[in-house]
Amino acid sequence: MCSRVALAFSCLLLFSGCSIHPVPEDVTGVDTYHIVRQIRCESRKAVVDFIKRQLRREADEDGDPIAQQLITQYDADPQAINNFKPDLFPGPRYAQYRNFYGLIYSAAIAYSFDLTMTEANNLTTSVDLLGPWRNKFSLGITGDANRSRSNERTFTVTDTFQFLLANLNAKKDKKGAYYCDDQIVGPNYVYPIAGEIGVYKSVKTFFELNVFGGLSADKAKPGQDGPPTMADNLKFTTTVDLSGTPKVLFTPIGAGFQFADASLTGMAQRMDVHQVTIGLALSPSGAADVGPLRGFLFSGPSVAAKSIGKPAAKASAGPVVVGNRVTGAGSTPAEKLAVLVIDQVKSREIILIQSP
Repeated sequence: MCSRVALAFSCLLLFSGCSIHPVPEDVTGVDTYHIVRQIRCESRKAVVDFIKRQLRREADEDGDPIAQQLITQYDADPQAINNFKPDLFPGPRYAQYRNFYGLIYSAAIAYSFDLTMTEANNLTTSVDLLGPWRNKFSLGITGDANRSRSNERTFTVTDTFQFLLANLNAKKDKKGAYYCDDQIVGPNYVYPIAGEIGVYKSVKTFFELNVFGGLSADKAKPGQDGPPTMADNLKFTTTVDLSGTPKVLFTPIGAGFQFADASLTGMAQRMDVHQVTIGLALSPSGAADVGPLRGFLFSGPSVAAKSIGKPAAKASAGPVVVGNRVTGAGSTPAEKLAVLVIDQVKSREIILIQSP
């Protein structure tokens, strides 16, 4: 009799799936390392696709021989684009080509992850006892065991577009696979952070606004262009509820207290809230090239322009950027700007109201 009650308890405990330290792989089997790896590879693909789209435009619409040669090579051997550099377009005629691709090459992207996993496992038991009394009467006994665990994991990663393009996927591991092999997957509508999150849209929009739309730095003085930045703040929530109520019925025989029935209600809830803030920034030196590039992109390569080369702004001392809400590392000025724009977005999430 008691063994059947214990069996019901055991089955529901197994069904609820407890986790003392909630992490993303509890739900999807995809750990934090591979989530970051997937998003970095998605960013690299966004850079590759953007450059190839521009090269194809120059090859098809403008008939440029270097662009034609490069796009043919990259279509035949996708790995060859690791060697792409702005100086593949030599000479005065290609000054604005070098400026345009140098602008992309020196830009940076930062990703701030805020992964919150909350798990609740609640058990409610109910046992009815029949006594040796004449009138129909049962004694009900109930008990609860409610547990909740939560884990918030935050960190920031930065990349330059040059690193994504030339270095991220350049070497094979011990198994002969590149870093991004089998990492690019489609959207995961149940657990979005484990799939494609749309980085390409952010990259494409950033450069379209920057080159074509005159995007300038936040809080720049009127009439004064600053290093352009942009941020996308993505938030995904996935909630899974599982519940069950196994019940055991007993046939009373003999005298004394006996079990009439025993039931166990179990509820397992898992709620994951994942926030990814993507910051994009140009190098301060690259921002100076944006104005002439707008005319170049609209008028085509027949319009010759001088190569603009102002010295790069000096990076602040040390690679670590400590903001109000975000701490990240960046070795270039663009990476640090990308971290700072994320910090601006995250700082707006907390509003301090002074007491009267």
